[in-house]
Amino acid sequence: MKEARDRRPDHSAVRVSCSTCKQWRDVDLDAIIAKKGADFSLINRRARCKLTPKCPGRNRFFYQGGVMRPLWDQPTGDRWIREDEAERAAMERSRQFIASAMRRRVYRPDPPPPGVLSDVWAIATDEERDVLLSAAAEVRRWRGTR
Repeated sequence: MKEARDRRPDHSAVRVSCSTCKQWRDVDLDAIIAKKGADFSLINRRARCKLTPKCPGRNRFFYQGGVMRPLWDQPTGDRWIREDEAERAAMERSRQFIASAMRRRVYRPDPPPPGVLSDVWAIATDEERDVLLSAAAEVRRWRGTR
């Protein structure tokens, strides 16, 4: 990487973008060289997003030689697409499982005690309501209110 950086023209750059938050940022090649070594390569690499706090996306690297070009080959891009689709499918299965579990709950619309969300109170079992009551009481004691 160091050799490539030293040979690059002044108008070229390496940038990173996120597939989810759509943010772009210049890459500090000197910092990467210091951390990973002179032989480290950004080709066919991606990482969890660090451009936006709590973003679940992945960062991809591009280089500029007139226009921004990807730093990955077609097979790697195809593999990333399959991995991303599998991750989205797993998230959807999780959402469906949670929704089906919630549908099996009995909805009891009686008013919640202070400090407990009404939606949570309405679907809580008697045991869960006891826990919610004690947690709300603890928060009130901590805040100094009754």
